[in-house]
Amino acid sequence: GRKMREKMRAEVNRIIREKRNKPNETTYNFVGVGAATGTHKAYHSGSSSELAPGNPGWTELTAVEYEKLWYSDDNRYSGSVNVNLQFALMLFRFKVDPDEKVVKKIVLKFEGYGTTPAGNGVTIKVWNHVASAWENAQTGTGGADETIAITLTSSLNNFIDTNGYVYLLARTTNASDGVTPAVLYCDFSECVVTVDGITYADIT
Repeated sequence: GRKMREKMRAEVNRIIREKRNKPNETTYNFVGVGAATGTHKAYHSGSSSELAPGNPGWTELTAVEYEKLWYSDDNRYSGSVNVNLQFALMLFRFKVDPDEKVVKKIVLKFEGYGTTPAGNGVTIKVWNHVASAWENAQTGTGGADETIAITLTSSLNNFIDTNGYVYLLARTTNASDGVTPAVLYCDFSECVVTVDGITYADIT
């Protein structure tokens, strides 16, 4: 309980510092998120292809698994698949507040790594809901935690859907060979949104 309180206090202090110094920048992450939360969501799967966000092959994380994404603290979620030519995948859904018309930059980050018999590495992509495709691939090659990021500064309305969702895909860069599993580890993930002007307020 004491450790949890310290982590919560650190997170509150981080948000205060962030809003004081960068009021037009908002960070969305999975701190405190669980299976019953209606905003951000995280899923896992194993597949030979990169599943679309609405694919029924995704399985939402459990409450215990969500807790492993709360902090960058080496308490990692891991998902594995042991089917030949299949990748281990994760899907992150971020609910962002600003209207897409005022957003000028989106930065998506994944902290973790992947292991497979063909080598280490994680590939991340962002969902373009207009083209119905995963785009802007970025790849890491480490066998230990590393942060991989996608930065978007143009055509941002293509990546924020009508419900205000931004989707991030993470998968092992290589697949399982059916003997040795493909394992995807995630310690933390976040979406940072910057808007035009000093700050953003949704006035009704």
